[in-house]
Amino acid sequence: MSPEYLIVPMQPTPNGPLHLGHASGPYLRADVLARHLRRAGHSVRLISGSDVYENWILLDGVATGRTPAETCERYHRRIERSLRAFDVGLDVYVDPLAPEHAAAYTRVHEELVDRLAARGQARPVAEQFPVSSGSGRYVVGVWLLGRCPNCGADGGGNACEECGYHYQPEEILEPRSRLDEGPLEWREETCWFLVPEPLSEVLELVHALTAPAEMLGVAARYVEQTGARIRLTIPGEWGIKGRHATESTVLCNTFYGYCLYAGALAPGGHGENAFARDSGVTTIGVFGIDNAIAGIVGPAATAVGDGGLKPFDVVCANWFLELEGRKFSTSRRHLVTLHDVLERTSVTSDELRYALCGCSPEEGPSNFHITDFVAEVNRLRGLVAERVAPAAERLAGPPATDEAALRRIEAALEAQAACLEPAALSVRGAREVLDDWFEGRAGEDYWWLKGLALLGVPIIPDLARRLSAALDGAGVRLEVSASPPLRATELRPYVHEARDAEALPAPAAS
Repeated sequence: MSPEYLIVPMQPTPNGPLHLGHASGPYLRADVLARHLRRAGHSVRLISGSDVYENWILLDGVATGRTPAETCERYHRRIERSLRAFDVGLDVYVDPLAPEHAAAYTRVHEELVDRLAARGQARPVAEQFPVSSGSGRYVVGVWLLGRCPNCGADGGGNACEECGYHYQPEEILEPRSRLDEGPLEWREETCWFLVPEPLSEVLELVHALTAPAEMLGVAARYVEQTGARIRLTIPGEWGIKGRHATESTVLCNTFYGYCLYAGALAPGGHGENAFARDSGVTTIGVFGIDNAIAGIVGPAATAVGDGGLKPFDVVCANWFLELEGRKFSTSRRHLVTLHDVLERTSVTSDELRYALCGCSPEEGPSNFHITDFVAEVNRLRGLVAERVAPAAERLAGPPATDEAALRRIEAALEAQAACLEPAALSVRGAREVLDDWFEGRAGEDYWWLKGLALLGVPIIPDLARRLSAALDGAGVRLEVSASPPLRATELRPYVHEARDAEALPAPAAS
């Protein structure tokens, strides 16, 4: 694989604070992978940003009266601060509404649709959309509730969180509006879709990926059932008003369009977009199972339709982390936020990363339980107090080379690297290697700490940095203070319990 990488985790919607469900999935996993690849000597760019044109933004305005732009500005800054406090090493965190990005971000989306249309790969399609009879509002995205046409699960929007199927508004079963604005009516509207040809090339790109079989199955079925149709415009007022949008529609802010903008910020060796077919940059997408279509089919279909682009070279997918048995949810306020944990409790970024790596939902759904989390944090605190601190106190300078210790360090690094191969990413496995090192010994204190500093880079980067500074001969003393045990009562005030957010009052008249 190329020594140059671009890692793009799914962009969060700035309609609320970032919670631990978000953190345990794309953002922690992307950062662990980036730190591992950098440790191995590769050039890595980790780029994320806010999904400002997602119409879930509009829900915040119902309760607060804020404009969409005000909501985006408020939560974009908060999410970025939370990610950096979590020690996610972002190279760029894009706000598409900011002056330094807005024009170029819009241009990437407009030019993509223009190219697809010029090649005959995009075309207008007449559709039926539900409309609230009382307000005339198109009931799409955040406003649309019903049941998945693929598995029958309750849901809404355009993607099922149970099976990952992606559907159109006219397909959803038992449609209803989130707002009480009168019975639904149906209205025809013409929207643009990408319909890539030949379809065999899309399927070939999908099957070439290494991803969970269930996720690839969802993607392949979607291609076969819909012809890999990808929506390019949608009824609404909040979004990009490109040349193919009409008075009542906007351009869709697709995940791949966002990735193309990230690719323009991290070009390949010839100054090309990192997603150009021959860029030489290995591109890695990191996202959850609910984005199987957006992260697998969308890039493959667009690459075939455009002719000069490539999809992700590698995808790293995860399932959902639940909070004490129920899915984390911003809209239902069933969550624990990154800000609350890192700013209002004694839990450090290393401790949170360590615990979340242990329950990462990488092989199936996982659960975050306060009791288990407290035990994990206290385990790390105990290891640092009982093993790291005494070893640091005994340090008296670099000892003579210990070949046996170096071989043990090398073997442990190889074992951890095997867990962090991009196509088979397991942050749980990487943490298990770190745990084995914590419990073992490798000759003198210096060499044990040296191994810990190297193995800690992806998982507990703050301690790894401080260990490296103390071990590199620069005379920096490692200060390790023992923290008292964490108690559940310290965290409980920040566990927000679920509430039903489906029925909301109609927005006030402007």
